[in-house]
Amino acid sequence: MEKTNKTGIILKGIGGFYTVMADGVSYTCKARGLFRKQHITPTVGDKVEFGINADGENGYLLSICERKNLLVRPAVANIDKLFIVVAASRPEPDLLLVDKLLICCEKLSIEPVIIVNKCDDALKEEADNIIDEYLLTGYKIYRTSAKSGEGIEELRRELDSSIVCFAGQSAVGKSSLLNALIPGAQLEVGEISRKTERGRHTTRHAELIPINGGGAVLDTPGFSLLESIDCEPEEIKNLYPELRRHLFECRFSGCLHMTEPGCVVKSELIGNGINPKRYDRYVRLVNEAIENRKHKYE
Repeated sequence: MEKTNKTGIILKGIGGFYTVMADGVSYTCKARGLFRKQHITPTVGDKVEFGINADGENGYLLSICERKNLLVRPAVANIDKLFIVVAASRPEPDLLLVDKLLICCEKLSIEPVIIVNKCDDALKEEADNIIDEYLLTGYKIYRTSAKSGEGIEELRRELDSSIVCFAGQSAVGKSSLLNALIPGAQLEVGEISRKTERGRHTTRHAELIPINGGGAVLDTPGFSLLESIDCEPEEIKNLYPELRRHLFECRFSGCLHMTEPGCVVKSELIGNGINPKRYDRYVRLVNEAIENRKHKYE
């Protein structure tokens, strides 16, 4: 005999089976055929209504509540904060990836938190140089070390009542940070390949880990493979907080802040309103978007 329907959140999905948490209890559920017919795929982080079988342990998904946001690669829904982790030294920081992830956050209404990790392995100057590039954004920035414990308590407070996703290159210490933030998580920690200076992925699937304080954390593979942003060139400037503050100051309303005459950003703000290196990466992303648009309509 079937029991009353419940509402919960998908913690994990493997092979068509979904682990759903409701009222502190986990249930293993399958999706009904209705989802396939409607081309809907349940996703980790989804808030769902589900029924429970007579055994009280297994069930079936009935419906998915409206999503706050949806990340496609990897597939994760309803993220409140994105912890963007970059190592202070090795592997060499990929700040273009950081900028792309920040754009994703702006588009999807996710609060970004920038974390400069492995500060114990780097000179203070190296960490400071990364932080300096993002000070003018207004985003929260933390200096951390899973090894020494620096910044861990401050970062832990960011988890309260939030669904948080970690992102960054391989081997920047995402799993180590999670293990430090959530004792008992015991996620596998990767090493850096000496040959390539790149990390080996250690996270094999996206899984939501409930934590005290009503929050949850996801360690998600695939974010380091993010290659393109689905943005129009004219849209990107509005996704940079440093540029958005000066939206109406240029001579032309459609100014891309690149080669246009009367551009306030080019004439006055580089070095004052936006970090020059971050501005150079902005130009690169706009040019990529222009090329992508050309190919789209060829």
